[in-house]
Amino acid sequence: MNQEPTPESLSATINQLKQLNEQLQLQVTAHQQAEAEVRFLHSITQFINESHDFHSALTIALEKICQFTGWQFGEAWVPSSDERNLTYSPAWYSANSDLELFRRSSERYKFAANVGLPGRVWVSKRPEWLHISQEPETIFLRKSIAEQIGFKTALGMPIVDSGDRVLAVLVFFMFASCAENTHLIELVATIAVQLGTLLQRQQAEAALYQSQAWLQAILDNSTALIYIKDLDGKYLLVNVWFSLLFYPDRAGVKGKTDYDIFPPEIAAVLQQNDRKVIAAKSPIDWEELLPHEDDGLHTYLSIKFPLYNERSEPYAICGISTDITERKRAEDALRSSMATNRALLNAIPDLMFRINRSGIFVNFKAAKGDRLHLPAHEFLGKHLSEVFPHEIAQAVDSCIQKTLLTTEVQILECQLIVNHEFRDYELRLAVSAENEVMAIVRDITDRKRTEAEIRLALVKEKELGELKSRFVTMASHEFRTPLATILSSSELLEHYSHKWSEDRKLNHLQRIQTSVKHMTQLLNDVLLIGKAEAGKLELKLLFIDLKQFCHEIVEEIQLTASDRQIIFQCQTDGRITGMMDEKLLRHIFINLLSNAVKYSPTNSLVNFDLMSEGETVIFRIQDRGIGIPLAEQAEIFSSFHRASNVGNISGTGLGLAIVKKSIDLHDGKIAVESSVGLGTIFTVVLPLNKQV
Repeated sequence: MNQEPTPESLSATINQLKQLNEQLQLQVTAHQQAEAEVRFLHSITQFINESHDFHSALTIALEKICQFTGWQFGEAWVPSSDERNLTYSPAWYSANSDLELFRRSSERYKFAANVGLPGRVWVSKRPEWLHISQEPETIFLRKSIAEQIGFKTALGMPIVDSGDRVLAVLVFFMFASCAENTHLIELVATIAVQLGTLLQRQQAEAALYQSQAWLQAILDNSTALIYIKDLDGKYLLVNVWFSLLFYPDRAGVKGKTDYDIFPPEIAAVLQQNDRKVIAAKSPIDWEELLPHEDDGLHTYLSIKFPLYNERSEPYAICGISTDITERKRAEDALRSSMATNRALLNAIPDLMFRINRSGIFVNFKAAKGDRLHLPAHEFLGKHLSEVFPHEIAQAVDSCIQKTLLTTEVQILECQLIVNHEFRDYELRLAVSAENEVMAIVRDITDRKRTEAEIRLALVKEKELGELKSRFVTMASHEFRTPLATILSSSELLEHYSHKWSEDRKLNHLQRIQTSVKHMTQLLNDVLLIGKAEAGKLELKLLFIDLKQFCHEIVEEIQLTASDRQIIFQCQTDGRITGMMDEKLLRHIFINLLSNAVKYSPTNSLVNFDLMSEGETVIFRIQDRGIGIPLAEQAEIFSSFHRASNVGNISGTGLGLAIVKKSIDLHDGKIAVESSVGLGTIFTVVLPLNKQV
């Protein structure tokens, strides 16, 4: 029979369960912390990789590290151009605006090797954790100002590249006095490695830009004729040497044909060769005769090949023609043939591989400015699947088999990750020997980007066309009525003014003036929105008594809207003043209040409320009019857009666009709430002290 547990055994069991529960909670907490750190590292790596330059990456890293780890301030020090000192980087982060003084005072410092916390980390290339109060001024040079701010703990972290060179030193501060945290140091060190990788990538991109510049210089200084013609035989581009020999007006050659430059019999041969290239859809070379002004016909080795668009359709022919006249005179047919083949290979600027039927790399020719940077030992003698990702290797192998079967050129496009970015490549495969193909690999990334930019430009052009159409529609409608009024009143005055009283004459003159003012306001609105779209609208900030300003606007609108009442209320006691552009402010509230009155029924109320909250001021305009359809509310701030339910109520569709542009210039916000048939509420939030 089981004995009942004693109080002592029950107590022991409970204590054991408590210990197990505490251990389990610690394990859960540790696991959650680890997961949070993994997510943090993933997100900061993504932000760093998307940064445009090294200092923006530093800024992001400092902000994210401080926010995740609890450091109140982060800064970066970078080696000077002569690498004799560390200087203050523009990258920094502060969790508290009161730390601006510390940042400004730090800008005056420069740290030599082994001087101060940044200088010691620069030399040691290791992190350093210190307690500011325990360090003398000679060890921590900014001790006085740091203690005045309230800093107690600091951490220095080096950013080192793969060549063991320190790119920057990150320094963090916190108000609390904390013991050295090895885990935290390791976490920050991991991010520092990512920053080092980013700079190396940017240096590689700079090297690529330089190589492209060299390639352009080679093109412009080459003594070969280099040209591009469209499928109709019209020149699109020639290099400097071509223009020197045959057509001095290099810019004017565009649109010309061979018949405009060469004798008819030579032009006919050149165009016949071009047609053969188009028909073959592959590179072809010939010896072509071209006349020189000084010594007659010269023999050129011309290599011509089609250029393809994104649909793999030829859209132009590129030719590279080399003068081989002297060589033809000096060499026999065999040596000339060998030289022709060599010229063909040297003329193609792309990366080229020889691959056998089994998918083994046999030989290669590196491309000029090649981004792939594949060392020979990494692919020669290896199978496609050992060099490329599985899907790409499988696609290339399929093209090889098809090329050998049909003896026709096969084209394949693919994407590879090069230097941490996706690059687009075009592979052209042609039979080069029995059971062997030649693969020409061309980087078409820039072409793809250009095509995407062209498509985007077409979309923008379409939007511009629609905008122009809306403007014409609006202008024809809005100008018709005032012009008709001016015409009728002026004709009546012309024919009957001698019979009318002065009051009647004055009435028609006032109608003319009102119509002119309406048209002038319309043109002013168009000019204003045009300036805003062009980025030429400037703020002229003045201190404004907003309560008095609102009263004046209400009185002005109320004069022309006697059958609707505007009720203005200020929810804040005392004056409300702000630094704003009075002219743009008038545009905002004249338009909003005019719309509220215009689209509201007769004898209805319009509420106009003003209130301040901290450093912002809030304006709220509520009407009880026709409202805005929900599906159209996203478009109401577009130029010339009018809601579908306005009916015969006149308007230009510019008012709310001007309102939005004026609010954006003030760094403000506008929100709309509306229901059809119930009314609309516009809420405008502006900073009281806008800084230019």
